[in-house]
Amino acid sequence: MVDRFHPEKALLPAVVILVFLLLAMFVPPLWVVAGILVPVPLIFVYLRWGRGVGMVLLGLVFGVLFSLVGHKQAVLFFAEYAVLAAVLSETIQFKLSFDKCILFSTLVSAALSIILLLFIFTDRESTLTEFFQEQIEGHFQLSMEALQAMGDKPEELKTMREFASRASGAMAQSYPSLITIGILVTAVVNYCMVRFLWGRIYGPGLFHPARFSGWVAPEQAIWVFIGSGGLLFAEGILGTLGLNLFSLVLVVYFLQGLAILIHFLESRNVPVFFWTLIFFVIVLQPLLIGVAVGLGIFDIWIDLRKIRTKPAEISE
Repeated sequence: MVDRFHPEKALLPAVVILVFLLLAMFVPPLWVVAGILVPVPLIFVYLRWGRGVGMVLLGLVFGVLFSLVGHKQAVLFFAEYAVLAAVLSETIQFKLSFDKCILFSTLVSAALSIILLLFIFTDRESTLTEFFQEQIEGHFQLSMEALQAMGDKPEELKTMREFASRASGAMAQSYPSLITIGILVTAVVNYCMVRFLWGRIYGPGLFHPARFSGWVAPEQAIWVFIGSGGLLFAEGILGTLGLNLFSLVLVVYFLQGLAILIHFLESRNVPVFFWTLIFFVIVLQPLLIGVAVGLGIFDIWIDLRKIRTKPAEISE
């Protein structure tokens, strides 16, 4: 059942979205963030007016893209955004916890995207690894153009291009995990944004009450971390498998590190401004990303938030 509409609370989210879109017009790199938020209106309509209207909207968007940009881009959009929006909406309506919502939507969308890539580009003479390398080099080129538009120095751009040419080959081997990580990040961002907007407009009743600050990664993930780390020294397909699994598990522990940080920010009632500042600095500093991953890993043993239930407490 849909919560009661509160029009007075819809003003702030609408203003935030409009301001963001206006900023994106003057700061081109913000369009990358805008692209990540594409599923937000699709999910919102799906939740507000039901499965029928949601499916019709997804079909209309697919049809428009098919006629404007061709079948390949339309099919990839369907796999990466439309499927993610539909699965995320369904899992939210079933009141699954946020980690299950994100897990199911990521797995379905990533699996479908990788399968479609295999089928769409099988008619090419290049191997799949060569195709992945071409895609990565294309992404690097777009990033270079965005940085150039922001006024970065030519010397810095030259250094980054040299790094990109060296790293593209290695990154091509981990392209499946890069696709999955991209979809995972998209799912997390869209879930949080839809939950925020829905809570502001209708109230929190539709969503599972579990909070991200209390989330704990499965304990078995540490064995994946150790095993995939060992496979990094192998050659051939085992090395490629290890690289992909290691990349994925690092993101899992990074998210757990963020959950720990958010727990302490919430417990100390830190103002939202400082939240924004802290997360902005973390994203810009690779060293702090490593610190967040380390927090997530070591939390298995030290339980920084003191939220795990001890066996003695269960017996009581």
